[in-house]
Amino acid sequence: MRKKDFKKDNKAQIFSLDVLLALIIITVILGISADAMDMVSYKAQDYSSRLSLEGITTDAADMLIKSSGSPDKWEDYGIKGDTVPGLAKREAGCTVPNTLSFIKILKLKDNYAPLMYGSVLPYGVNSSMAIYPVDPSLSPIIVMDDRVPESACEVAVVNRTVLCDFMYISAVIKIRGHKDQQWSENHEFEVCPQRGHNNSKTGAFGWVCHHFNVTSGDLNSTDFYVITDPSYVADSARWGIDRADAQKNCNEKFSNVPVLVNNKIAASMGNNTNAVLWFHVLNGDSRDSFDSYVIGVPRGTPLDDVKLNYLGPQPCFFVLKVWY
Repeated sequence: MRKKDFKKDNKAQIFSLDVLLALIIITVILGISADAMDMVSYKAQDYSSRLSLEGITTDAADMLIKSSGSPDKWEDYGIKGDTVPGLAKREAGCTVPNTLSFIKILKLKDNYAPLMYGSVLPYGVNSSMAIYPVDPSLSPIIVMDDRVPESACEVAVVNRTVLCDFMYISAVIKIRGHKDQQWSENHEFEVCPQRGHNNSKTGAFGWVCHHFNVTSGDLNSTDFYVITDPSYVADSARWGIDRADAQKNCNEKFSNVPVLVNNKIAASMGNNTNAVLWFHVLNGDSRDSFDSYVIGVPRGTPLDDVKLNYLGPQPCFFVLKVWY
């Protein structure tokens, strides 16, 4: 072989090695780029999925706490396919956003899956819901206790500050220790139909009376109690509940614990589906002021939860968790 031919062949080998090295580098760059593209695509998909779940959870929470639900008074009827739950109270025909009704909450708790999935949340996700009173002496309401598993792919949490009515007042009478200082909570003196109670504002007999309305539906869904603040009052203090035309002897003693009065209310109503009843209170020999209440709580509420702390809307944290 001639020396000139050898030099040409050597140059060809060097060119082939350069091309091979370049192809290897290009292949590595393409592989890294493809991997990076996959990672970016996965992160974009993950981010989109995260935003979607957070949006679903936020919309669901807003629907529950800002709407009173559909149809109107859905909590009083059986659950149907078109029932959409809303937990906001209604007063005077208007929805009160961010103020929750305890009765609606209990209805949702008893029918969580059929009410939530398909109307509030999409099928295929899981959720939990709880309401935590700011006051630590009040018990939280666990609407759905479904703990988030470690295997969950995505979790979204919404925490809203709301007001919650844990009970409602059916009748209130505030009584001062001296007879000339007796007054009703509404600052109106009501003329009682009961004989012997028809006194002036200073009252010779020491009675203060207040009327309230009750329906048979209330008795089916509500436990009514007589309760005082403070819980201990003079032994000579008396109370009674009757209808305007009943004229019963009001001689019940107060107790240091709430007294269930559903039977008394039912007896006073008789066969009527609604009635105007009267709550009569005699302060007796008490020298201290005390407040007397007829309160209504959802049927089945434990006696330990019948507390005056619950009177009036309580600030709470509404927590909804959604995951898949």
